[in-house]
Amino acid sequence: MKHVLITGANGYIGQALARAVAKRLAAKEIQSLTLVDLAFEEQSYHHEPGLRCISGDLSDETVLQAALTPAPDTVFHLASVTSRLAEENFALGLRVNIAGTVSLFEHLRQQEQCPVVVYASSIGVFGTPLPQQVDDNTPVAPTLSYGTQKRMVELLLADYSRRGFLDGRSVRLPTVVARPMTAETALSSFASSLIHALAAGSTYECPIGPQGWIWLLSLPICVQHLLTTASIETVRLPEGRVWNLPAQRLQVADLVQAAKSRYGRGADAGLRFQSNPQFDRQFAQWPPLTTAIATQLGMQHDGDVKTLIEQALVS
Repeated sequence: MKHVLITGANGYIGQALARAVAKRLAAKEIQSLTLVDLAFEEQSYHHEPGLRCISGDLSDETVLQAALTPAPDTVFHLASVTSRLAEENFALGLRVNIAGTVSLFEHLRQQEQCPVVVYASSIGVFGTPLPQQVDDNTPVAPTLSYGTQKRMVELLLADYSRRGFLDGRSVRLPTVVARPMTAETALSSFASSLIHALAAGSTYECPIGPQGWIWLLSLPICVQHLLTTASIETVRLPEGRVWNLPAQRLQVADLVQAAKSRYGRGADAGLRFQSNPQFDRQFAQWPPLTTAIATQLGMQHDGDVKTLIEQALVS
């Protein structure tokens, strides 16, 4: 890993990943880091030699050409329209999640470098109703446009890899916590808002009931897994080049109880439940999860709910 490109670098996961890779740049472990997103805050990053922030849409040829100079040997492709927007604006989801990705892959293919491409896919590929158990071989049948688009890219990246154009690795992210409460761009972001509200003892109306089952992974551990994914030797990759990241399967009630133990019995004083049956079906009935491939590759979840909450709230 010498020349690294991160798309969607100003997003929730992108910012954390960019900070981690920027440390490697400062330590001279890599030679260049290019960050691309629609916009960046003015003082987002220190001006390290070799670090560039490119503001613009990847579907813009000028932006894409700039992002790919120098030619990256490692790409973390995080840029996407998230579940809420992809469902509300079908055309936007197609343009960003599909057309923009195809354009990126094509330009990388034409550079003839066969870079490692880590693609942030999603458990949204599974859809509903869910089976009684999910593992790496569970058939996918997405029931949201976002999940459909993620699955399409998984297949495309596997084919580019089969042909030797790219060295792709698709990892299916569970709900990653804890996003800022002002950033509920993904439909599953309620879990982040719930954790923040419990930590602060503030008012929050949860859209699923206390018995709802969810899969959670903290942001710091997610970043670790993305970096690990980029470093895996090609011969160790599974057929299809896609796997599920590990996650804790928890009931909402488990989060509430852990927060009360950590922050005091009044942590849930402002918590109210307003269950929506359709929302429950899509986001609150996750079955037991087995992640054999991730385990074999040395990846684990946070360990327990107490550690998850603490890791999720690391700034």
